[in-house]
Amino acid sequence: MDIVAILISKTILYAVPLLLGALAGMFSERSGIINIALEGIMIIGSLFAGVFLSGAIIDSGFAENSPQLVVLLAMIVAGLAGLLFSLLLAFAAIKLKADQVISGTALNIFAPAFSVLLIYALTYTGNSKIPLPDLVNLSAESFGLDSTNIVGWINTLLFGNLYLTTIISILILIASFVVLYRTKFGLRLRACGEHPQAADSVGINVIKMRYIGVAISGFLAGLGGFAFAMGNGQIHQSDVLGYGFLALAVMIFGNWKPFKILFAALFFSFFSSIAILASTITFLPKFGLDKVENLYKMLPYILTLIVLAFTSKKSRAPKAEGIPYDSGKR
Repeated sequence: MDIVAILISKTILYAVPLLLGALAGMFSERSGIINIALEGIMIIGSLFAGVFLSGAIIDSGFAENSPQLVVLLAMIVAGLAGLLFSLLLAFAAIKLKADQVISGTALNIFAPAFSVLLIYALTYTGNSKIPLPDLVNLSAESFGLDSTNIVGWINTLLFGNLYLTTIISILILIASFVVLYRTKFGLRLRACGEHPQAADSVGINVIKMRYIGVAISGFLAGLGGFAFAMGNGQIHQSDVLGYGFLALAVMIFGNWKPFKILFAALFFSFFSSIAILASTITFLPKFGLDKVENLYKMLPYILTLIVLAFTSKKSRAPKAEGIPYDSGKR
């Protein structure tokens, strides 16, 4: 029972960066802009959150007195860094009408190199990693409960890997659904991704809406990068191990809809958790291999290919995504 509780707890932990990254891609593509740069934006968000956390605030002992406030501030820094970085994509795609896939790919190449350079400039160690401080997870006591009165496996399930990022991501998921389907803003954003000329004809500023869509995307992807760093050893590594591209797969599998994206994120993160815990889960088949965990580490990426092969034809992407807006066309 304990290993099952740990597996579920890890699944939720690893689902958070995928969920945030996929929601980020959803907002951008719903506005009509393909955001291939999720990987790079997540790296930038993780980078600046790491720089923030390793700075004067941590040294002053502020983290010990207000640990959850520090995590919240780091999330805001990560989100703002991602937002600013995503505006490069928005400028290239909207203002310059550049190819959106190529622009996003360029940002993905730039981000890890910039991260390594900045870390070297700050530390002069030649290291490409920034260890985060020991960020405190939420416990039963955080909610006014006594952990000694909770059954061990239930306590592990609920609070074993519960961070503030998890709570915030759930709130963002709910807010994303409400904004997208229950507000005028959401209707206008979706209109710009489906038929921007029709949206323009009724007075919607398509250019403005697309900038906003990409900015929201950048903020959420930056948060996702920080969540990734927290869930993977609390360290910024100038890399997010392809989670940005996995987030794109989650978005497509989820058909650009928030709650379907949640299911897809949990699906992929479940197999990522199995890969991490493969050496400790005794009932998993070993296939005669000494290090079977290496095989299971391939699972999320193999499943991405398989799932997309069978579901991408049924996915309905926004009709105008990737097409530069031309107000002269009708």
